[in-house]
Amino acid sequence: MAERRSSRHAAALLLAGLCVAANAVAADDAAAATTLWFNQGALAPLGLRLDADCGGCSDAGLRADYRELRFAVAAGAGLQWRRARGRFEALQPGLQTHQGGPRLRLADDSLLDLRGFALRQREGARVALDLVDAQGRVWFTLDHAHVYVDEAGVSSLRHMDLRVGTALAQRLARPEANGLLVGGAQSDGLAAADVTPAKQSAQCAATWPGANAAADVQMLRLAQNWELRQPDGVNAYRCGRSDGFGGHSRICTADSDDGLVVLAPDASLRNVGTAAVAWYAKFSPPAPPYGNDQHPFLVWNLYRLDADGSLRQIGASAAKHAFHTINAVCDCGDGNVLFPGCEDTYGGFSNDYPSALAPRSEIVPYGARWGRCGSLYDKDCDGQRDADDGLLPDDAFHPAKRLGVPERELLPSRHPGARWFVEYWYLVRDDADPWNNFGLMEITPQKLRGQGSDPNAYAWRFDVGGFHNAGMLQHWADQVPDGAWQRRAQVQTPQGRALLVTRVTARADGRYAYVYELFNLDLMLARTRGAEPDLRVEENRGIERFAVFADAQAQVDAIGFSGASADAAAWPATRDTLRVSWNRGVTQPALDWGTTFRFAFVSDQAPRDSTALLGSGSELWTVATLAPRRDWQPLPRQASPPSGN
Repeated sequence: MAERRSSRHAAALLLAGLCVAANAVAADDAAAATTLWFNQGALAPLGLRLDADCGGCSDAGLRADYRELRFAVAAGAGLQWRRARGRFEALQPGLQTHQGGPRLRLADDSLLDLRGFALRQREGARVALDLVDAQGRVWFTLDHAHVYVDEAGVSSLRHMDLRVGTALAQRLARPEANGLLVGGAQSDGLAAADVTPAKQSAQCAATWPGANAAADVQMLRLAQNWELRQPDGVNAYRCGRSDGFGGHSRICTADSDDGLVVLAPDASLRNVGTAAVAWYAKFSPPAPPYGNDQHPFLVWNLYRLDADGSLRQIGASAAKHAFHTINAVCDCGDGNVLFPGCEDTYGGFSNDYPSALAPRSEIVPYGARWGRCGSLYDKDCDGQRDADDGLLPDDAFHPAKRLGVPERELLPSRHPGARWFVEYWYLVRDDADPWNNFGLMEITPQKLRGQGSDPNAYAWRFDVGGFHNAGMLQHWADQVPDGAWQRRAQVQTPQGRALLVTRVTARADGRYAYVYELFNLDLMLARTRGAEPDLRVEENRGIERFAVFADAQAQVDAIGFSGASADAAAWPATRDTLRVSWNRGVTQPALDWGTTFRFAFVSDQAPRDSTALLGSGSELWTVATLAPRRDWQPLPRQASPPSGN
């Protein structure tokens, strides 16, 4: 088995130069063709596998969990698009047929042969497509398209989500699979239906952030196809169990609880500010206003809210490097600047493809600066994308690329009455209000029976029950139990910001339960070398100490801690005459940016105003909180206590 894994990894390394997510096919390649990426982790539980004969395609092989197949468009069969107000308006109604097509084997080894498939402009949609056969049956749907238009008026539809269509769901006898994300797609070489020269409106002038203009990106729950206003969701890509050789090739079953579930949200946003936002793909030539390849970074977290009201973060993603904006619902064309009033969207395929994902530690968050030099994609600091394109062993599950959570943290049977939430936001340079840049979706985890070659294979699915334009800790703080005390306070420092929410509840035994939830938005002590675009991050230290001043006579016990992952090691705690303290040990992780830690204890004393200390390295910061103290009167309890400021 070790030999098999080694050969698969070697094959993946040979393919590592194939960069897709930032520019799936080179921009100067105007040949009419369609590329499909099939996610093996999504196909297998459905009983689907790609046939060895790829039906006349150019097969680029497997990268992480995606197999890439490229098909030429039949002569004279291309789709066209039309302009309005100088920019892309919509696809023209029509079909684009192809030479060859994917061939998929079902669980019973029957063959689904889609040679000669066509992409059809979906009726009522501006840019969404259906993948159909000669009889017009919809086997797959394509949405979340990013439109690229070159100077000659030739268009590409990139970074599209590839989803199960009605015909395939019927063939599988699995109606619930309709709309399931199974990969990505790109179509190149779409000609314009007219030759009107492009002309953007005056609102598309790039006024950069400064004294007279502010950038402000707000998260939305926009659309799978932004023109159809269908809501974004949360995608489960794959579930794998450790194979003992550094990979996760074993299937997840009905009874397994040790599988690693990889997930990510769709993400949509609007620039509600008055300044433009730079949105350049990594390794682009230096551009205004920062003289680098500046772009936002998308990150996401997974939380569980247990039945007793306790909050726990159980997963943290890597950082997804943004690379292109569609500038929807405004008069501006696509490109590398998000103009005021414009919207953008990224789908599930884009947020999982490996060449856009990298560790958060490479980013100085307060200022949203990427340490490109020495990064996963430029290890030798020559300013060029490395030949391996950041490929890692077990890339489809590697924590430097993915949010993977153990199945046991998602099983409702293990956590009766619990609720789960996915929090996500963009880190944007010079964003005037980072707190409205959060999206929060409540999800219902479900484990679904598969029908693959192994009848015991199971897959995960997440249904979304609601959206909030807030972070998880903000939302938690808004749900104050009756009779509780609460204080909400922000930490603002030259190195970044954090949010502390303190909640105290009276126990039946006459004592008081203190909980301190600390979210590190972007507070890091970064040691860097060089300048952008060749900045190197040599050290990136998060919060390493937390303490609460408490009365020396107050009884304190049941001291607790939980970190930002299901198996995070606890920070050691101490109690002295002045305070209750937690300090990161040698092996424990720091509270890095974009994550939440929980500190807690029980005391015999009621809460009073107090101060908490946060520290990193030689730096120390203070923030208002509540703690057990005797030196003045306790705060009164209220039926609906204020959150505090």
